[in-house]
Amino acid sequence: MEMNHHILAKTTTDSILSKFKSEEWKVGNDIGKEFFRVTTDASFPAPDAAFYDEGRKFLVSFEFKPPTETKRGILTGVGQSIAYLQDANISYLIAPERLEDYDLGGFLTDLFQKQIYGKIPSGLIIYKNEQPEEVRLVSNIANTIDTSVETNVKAKGITTSRFWAKHQDLPIPLFHLLLHCYFLKKSHTINIDGFKYCWKHYLISPTILTDFQPKLVYDCNNQVIKTPAGNKNLIILEKILNSTQSLDLESRISKIKHEIDTEYSGDNKYQAYKKNYVTFLKHLKVIDSEGELTDSGFKLYHLGLANGASSKVFKDYFTKEVLTTGHHLDLLLDLETTIRENIDLTFNECLGIMEEAYETKGFLKRNPNRTAGTRNTVGFLKYECILWRSLGLLVQDAVNHYYVNWKAITEVCSLPEL
Repeated sequence: MEMNHHILAKTTTDSILSKFKSEEWKVGNDIGKEFFRVTTDASFPAPDAAFYDEGRKFLVSFEFKPPTETKRGILTGVGQSIAYLQDANISYLIAPERLEDYDLGGFLTDLFQKQIYGKIPSGLIIYKNEQPEEVRLVSNIANTIDTSVETNVKAKGITTSRFWAKHQDLPIPLFHLLLHCYFLKKSHTINIDGFKYCWKHYLISPTILTDFQPKLVYDCNNQVIKTPAGNKNLIILEKILNSTQSLDLESRISKIKHEIDTEYSGDNKYQAYKKNYVTFLKHLKVIDSEGELTDSGFKLYHLGLANGASSKVFKDYFTKEVLTTGHHLDLLLDLETTIRENIDLTFNECLGIMEEAYETKGFLKRNPNRTAGTRNTVGFLKYECILWRSLGLLVQDAVNHYYVNWKAITEVCSLPEL
């Protein structure tokens, strides 16, 4: 059910974004062409999708309802879309034409036109049950309503770089270890940021400034954590330590001390690791914008604590969260389509085509330094592909062709809720 919901939500919002980008739909006189997909930090309430115009600092949030929703659930969706206005300039409810034999589209159209249009900056989009890509903007935002940032949006927790959880070489046991540290904060066992605590007590050796040795990282069951590929132990700062061997003692200490400094606000290794790992946790909504463990993070943590961070059940639920909440299912759907449509090209060439298409469609913020028509295959989805291969979601066959393992994806997405 969750996988079908996710695919339907993607299909409708892809079409909606296309209509805004082509200027078939607009907010006011000219807002929409510069929209691109974003994610928002875990908070209450959390939308199903969001678009952002960075130049105008304009955020639009969406609440999607599937054809299997109840009438009560639809009414809840109306309330949810209105609640999103706490953090968005405008919002839309996306709903099917029918709930079985009930004319839902007619009911909602009447409701929005009589009770909402011109009063609240929330609109209604209806999609066809049999063809969810066919969407109609039934009730737009009235031009008489002030949708300025100052009036309607706090603009907090907006992530403008990726709509998916960007993976940066984070092993699953380390993911659980981070949850453990955030749980310690939630339970008031510690009174500092969860990542800072993990960095000081688990990732960096207390004697690093005297013996210049990296530290093996252990999970909550005292097992050495491996890299995502599983072929070597995870060791933090190994390259930095090796690169400072030729420095004099004072310079070496100064260099390493700078890289591990948790109070430095500029660029160093601590800030780089924090940005990569914490952003991933926020995208999965296991911690919120304030660095607090969420309900889903709490449930995942205890699942790993009871069964082990390397257990199949924890790996499966981690995978489910990555695919659904982290929107990697969207990526794999588009990747398979790209591979199928370019069967004679290499995998890296397909990634290049996909990146260019993502920028054009507004799925990814366009890089102003990229030349139009060029393909940049370096780095795009590099770590995501490593993760997918390690999870068995992306498989390479005997003739070096890649395919998406939909059997494995369907199995994990069918897992019951925790």
